[in-house]
Amino acid sequence: MNLGIVSDEIDRDFAKAVEIGVALGIRRYEIRGLPSGRAPMCDPADLREAERIAAHEGVEITALSPGLFKLTEDQAGFAREMAEVYPRAAEWAHRWNLPGLIVFGFHKPGATEEGASSMPREEVPQQVVEWLAEAGERASADGLVLMIEPEPICWADTARGTAALIERAGMPGLRINYDPGNVAWLEQRDPIGEFEAAAPWIANVHIKDLLPCPAGVRPAFVPAGEGMIEYGAHFQALRNAGYAGPISLEPHMDGKPETIRRCRDAVQRLWAI
Repeated sequence: MNLGIVSDEIDRDFAKAVEIGVALGIRRYEIRGLPSGRAPMCDPADLREAERIAAHEGVEITALSPGLFKLTEDQAGFAREMAEVYPRAAEWAHRWNLPGLIVFGFHKPGATEEGASSMPREEVPQQVVEWLAEAGERASADGLVLMIEPEPICWADTARGTAALIERAGMPGLRINYDPGNVAWLEQRDPIGEFEAAAPWIANVHIKDLLPCPAGVRPAFVPAGEGMIEYGAHFQALRNAGYAGPISLEPHMDGKPETIRRCRDAVQRLWAI
C-alpha cells in the first residue's frame, strides 16, 4: 500500500503539509483546502504553488476535492456549481493528470453534522438522481469520473446508498470515494456490511476512525483500529476485490506530526494483518 493523506489534515499551507508528510514517508497528497480557501475556488497562486511544491519535492497529487454538491439543495445551486466550480476543478484535474474529482451527493434540507443521524430516512428525490446523471455525463465526456463521498448530511450518506444512486443514475462517470468513517459517524456502527454493494464502484478510499457517541454530539476521532471500525476487515475486503487505487488518511484530528505518525502506523499495521 502506498499511503497518502488529505493535505489540509496536516496544514492548509501545502508546503508545511508536505514537509511534515515527507518526513513521515508520505508522498501522496489529496488537495482540498489551501491558505486562501477550498481548491480550486481559491487564489490561483495557491494552486500553482501546490503544483510547484509537488514537482520540487517529487510527491504526487492524487485527488482534488472541490466540495461539489455538499451543500447543494436546489436546481439553481446545482446549475451554479456546474457553471462555476466544476469547470475550474476539471481544468486542474486535467492539468494534474487526475482521474477525476471527489464530490458529494447533495445536501438533505435541514441536515447538520450533529443532527444527521436522528433525521428520518427518506427516499432520495428523483431530482437528485437526475443531477447526478447530468454531472456524471458531463464528467464522462470530459474524460473524468466523479467519486461520490458518502457524507452524513447528504442524500448519498452511506456506501450502499451511494451505489444505489449510481445505479439509478446509470452514467459511467460516477464512482465512490469509500469512507467507512463517515458512514460510521451516521450509523454509529462499523459499516463493513456495505462493502460488497460498494466494491464495484470504489475508486478512492479515505481512512478515519471514531469512538461511539450519542446523537447530536460530534464524535471523537482516533487512529484506525482505536475506534468502532474494524479496518483489518475493510482492508482485507479491498485486497480481495483487487483494489489498487489511492488510500488516504483523513484523520479529522489535530495535524501534529506525532498524530499523523500514529495514524500512518495504525493503517500500515492493519493493512499487514
